Amino acid sequence: MKMTNAGSVRPGWRGMLAIAALLLSGCAYSVGYNSTYLPAPAAGATGERVAGQVLIYMPQEDVDWVYSGHPTSFTASATTLSIPLGSITQQIAVRVFARDFSSVQAVTSLEGHSGYLVEVQPKVRHFEYAYNQLRNLGLAITPEVSLELHVLARDPAGKVVLDKVYESGAVQGETYVASASPAEKTNAAVHQVLWRLLSQAATDIRAAVH
Repeated sequence: MKMTNAGSVRPGWRGMLAIAALLLSGCAYSVGYNSTYLPAPAAGATGERVAGQVLIYMPQEDVDWVYSGHPTSFTASATTLSIPLGSITQQIAVRVFARDFSSVQAVTSLEGHSGYLVEVQPKVRHFEYAYNQLRNLGLAITPEVSLELHVLARDPAGKVVLDKVYESGAVQGETYVASASPAEKTNAAVHQVLWRLLSQAATDIRAAVH
């Protein structure tokens, strides 16, 4: 699945120097949640929201979890990316479920909450990323991400409504020749993958409770 159409790539000498710098650099990049990487808010598949509150439940340690690691590719293998996958997952989940349900609240504890329709606990179980340069004959870079998202949903009585792992497979982001912030290309792809996987989960949960 290719997330964007980058069109033809015509690198100049500045672009080649930028790629060389990325290959040799040992830089550390930090990124965060960015709502501009997400689709515009819209209603769910049916256009009608289900009446009832959804709790996006993530313990504080899950919200605070920050992934930090190297790409799996040789390209830019000396670089490190830090990305707060916990908080990004939480914020995207709130936006996604708000399309399908009348009320959504993010919580770090279920204590004191009652009368809700379902509690949803999303968690990234596996994440890796790469900078694919061979795909472009060494003239440009295509970021790739692979993500597994576990979603557990239960009703107020504790009955499991959904327990499923959603896998993205290798997803390609936007191809580029030179970028002042290559990590943001990966970050954008992560946002879009999480949006898609959480949308699948919302559809499944909606069908199970409605």
